Parts: sequence; structure tokens; C-alpha cells
Amino acid sequence: MNLLKLTITQVDEPVFDAEVVSVTVPGADGEMTLLANHTPLISPLKEGVLVIRREDNSEETINIESGTLEMSNNHATILI
Repeated sequence: MNLLKLTITQVDEPVFDAEVVSVTVPGADGEMTLLANHTPLISPLKEGVLVIRREDNSEETINIESGTLEMSNNHATILI
């Protein structure tokens, strides 16, 4: 199974850093799910929930007020 490197950070501290199956984000234009090798993009995020799916099919959620997503080279970086 192909995995995606996901890094979620706040200004003062890292929040999450691991390889995952997918991450679903509340994009400004609607919900998006990113998988391994997703097309590069940059998108603002609105208030909502990040849903992180791990290789064992467990899920973790993180509530956000806003943020920015950058996807490139199989690495998603979310600044919240």
C-alpha cells in the first residue's frame, strides 16, 4: 500500500508527523481527500475536521479553525 507523508504543524509546535493512507481536509471549496502521490497543490483550509487514516485503518481527527495545505512530492504539509 502506498503511503503519504503527512506533517501538521502550528506556529510554535508540531502536531502530527507520520506516514498515512489518507487525510481528508475541509478545503475552502469543499472537502478533499488526499492519497499517496496526489497532484501537487496549495489550498486554504476552512474551519472543520482533519480526518487522518492510518495503515491499520484506524482514524484520528483534529479540529481546526483554519489553515493552509501544501501537497508536493508525496508530502502533505498542513499549517494550522
